[in-house]
Amino acid sequence: MSSSEYALVVNALRARVQAGLSMDESIVVLQEQGVPIVPSMKAVMDLFGVSLDEAKQRVAGHPVWAGMSKASEPLHDALELLADAMKGRPFRKAHLYRAAVTALFPLLGLEPIAEDWSGLDAVLPLIERMRQDGAVVMVKWDGERKAPGDAPPYTVLASVPGRANMSFRADLPVLEDALARVIVEYAVKAWNP
Repeated sequence: MSSSEYALVVNALRARVQAGLSMDESIVVLQEQGVPIVPSMKAVMDLFGVSLDEAKQRVAGHPVWAGMSKASEPLHDALELLADAMKGRPFRKAHLYRAAVTALFPLLGLEPIAEDWSGLDAVLPLIERMRQDGAVVMVKWDGERKAPGDAPPYTVLASVPGRANMSFRADLPVLEDALARVIVEYAVKAWNP
């Protein structure tokens, strides 16, 4: 779901909330309109003025998201990480970004990937979503960097032309960590309006 589609759904829902639509009814509408779980939490926060923790509890605990309760513990942990990222807290360990990428797939309605995913092919569906949003995504392997002071060999860059706040870059020694960092940072900014 693009940011503009999300905005249309939330703006239409805002009028219904002002007319008396309850939080539970709003959660159902968001789910029926195809809004993924994390952006639904953000919408509930905005529409009802509740904290992120309460929005998480109300949305993730709602029966329309019952399928999520059958998900693995790492997926739930990754949901928590994404919610923390929405608060602007960076992850301290690179592997947490990889766990969050794993969680993004079902949240965006994509076929889940293995928790130990590797390579560029595993995350192409997310990169394609970014491209559909207008992002330019670049992945660079640099075999020339061998001296201790050189930058790491993998660079991943994503930016949305014309939007200065939508530029993300990771230079890391492990390709998957660089991909994950850029994808998660992009997702937090672009897919959680």
